[in-house]
Amino acid sequence: MATTHIKRSSGASRLVNYAEKRAVQKDGHNIDIDYAKSELKQVREIYGNKGSTQAYASRVAFSPKEFDPKNTQDQIKALEIAKEIYSTAYPNQQVALYVHNDTDSLHVHAVIGAIDLQTGKKMHGNWQQYRERLVKITDKVVERHGLEVTIPKHKPEKRSLAEIKMKERGQVPWKDKIRSAIDTTMREAHISDFKNFKEKLEYLSVNVIERGRDLTYSLTGTNYKARGQKLGDDYKKETIFNELDRRKQRQLEQSGTEFSLSWLKGRGERIKQEQQARQNLAKRAERVQTDTLSSRQSTVSSGNDRPR
Repeated sequence: MATTHIKRSSGASRLVNYAEKRAVQKDGHNIDIDYAKSELKQVREIYGNKGSTQAYASRVAFSPKEFDPKNTQDQIKALEIAKEIYSTAYPNQQVALYVHNDTDSLHVHAVIGAIDLQTGKKMHGNWQQYRERLVKITDKVVERHGLEVTIPKHKPEKRSLAEIKMKERGQVPWKDKIRSAIDTTMREAHISDFKNFKEKLEYLSVNVIERGRDLTYSLTGTNYKARGQKLGDDYKKETIFNELDRRKQRQLEQSGTEFSLSWLKGRGERIKQEQQARQNLAKRAERVQTDTLSSRQSTVSSGNDRPR
């Protein structure tokens, strides 16, 4: 199983120095691996992109059950897989790759240049989405190579040591009050948007605001506040919004189904009425035809009865 992580760094050269010193294998994407530091610096100078972030530090680690850290062929294979992962995730950026075998798990360090070589701009956007995309790409690549994909650990609740001690003393941690209010709110199936979610929490003495890629909750009238991530996976913005979106979609589908059934029922009635109308029209036409024929026969008969 391969695991991946990534974080920003203000020192590209520092990352290269650390990774290169312990490397048993190395390679690069859009970069000469033997001149990684100078080429990373050169690109920054060419595009004049100033700022605190020079590069991104990432690492992909492999299970000891899949790769032996001391086996040269396994090291080369791990490097090959890592290069496929990072060249797919960052096709227009410089990536320096270094294989380390100084732990039980064979792993590859990646130093990713912050600048896109085509646009000359730095990576911008939702940081959480960047990370999730890298994890998805990693899973697809390792699966193609016959390795197990990463199974993320789900932590519905995340408790600090202070919370644990409070519960041991029979006290209710303030974070539990927030969790309880959120749980109560989400149990109401009709709540399917953030506005209703927020209003219900306010009724339960909890305020919630969107802040970046997460939600911040606070107890009304206190200074106690916590981000969803600190409360646990079930309380994060991503989890809450995904569930609200699922409910909204389900409501729309149910509404559409009810409309369709109603329309079909109405259409059936209309067809029945049209068929009845055609039958009635046919009967009237038949009667008119019969009456006309009878009238003609009567006229002929009357003419024959006249004296000659």
